[in-house]
Amino acid sequence: MPQRNSRYAEMRKNMSYMLLADLGMFILYLIAAGNGITWLKVLSAIIAIFASVLCLGYLYLTQELFKKRSLWMTVAAGAILFCILFSVVLNFPCPAPSPENIHINL
Repeated sequence: MPQRNSRYAEMRKNMSYMLLADLGMFILYLIAAGNGITWLKVLSAIIAIFASVLCLGYLYLTQELFKKRSLWMTVAAGAILFCILFSVVLNFPCPAPSPENIHINL
């Protein structure tokens, strides 16, 4: 039994690092999107989506996806994936328009 718990503890530690890196990529995506850096926005979005799907896939393969002790990992990966997909679809955040591009029709 101790070997099984140490295996889970190792998996939990590695997943925590992966989810923190995924969160970092999501924050980098938000910063790049808000400042209008398109290449960084696309790159960080692809990496964050891939990392979230990878986490969910690993949890599925280890049969930990819906277990009570691992539910926080499932929710964290799903939440990041959900937020980034909706942010990409809604194009939010986006840079503020410059004053030259604002036209008022009267």
